[in-house]
Amino acid sequence: MSASTSRRGGGGSSGASGSGTKGRGSGGPCGACKFLRRKCAPGCVFAPYFDPDQGATYFASVHKVFGASNVGKLLSKIPAHKRLDAVITICYEAQARMKDPVYGCVGQICTLQQQVLFILNFQLRLLVL
Repeated sequence: MSASTSRRGGGGSSGASGSGTKGRGSGGPCGACKFLRRKCAPGCVFAPYFDPDQGATYFASVHKVFGASNVGKLLSKIPAHKRLDAVITICYEAQARMKDPVYGCVGQICTLQQQVLFILNFQLRLLVL
């Protein structure tokens, strides 16, 4: 994980390198192209966000849930300065969908809302006593 993704909470769940460069220091394919077993073109839309080392692992869930073609089209339509946030979100949602195929990240949001309500009710009870 780079400093760009650590600003998002650092959990290491996104797989986005966020370097803004090709991310291919050794000249090999990016993580997405490595996973897809294809040659990484110089203008590859995935290269800045899926590094050659761990990017293939993170891209696997993105590909399985959304499809490489759909994600590529989506990223190419997003302005370059907003793509990192989009990739982080796509990776998070794909991993959540892999863990919970029915609810995905919505299930996590509902769980957090229930926890907040529990805490608020507990605090209210303490005020009444």
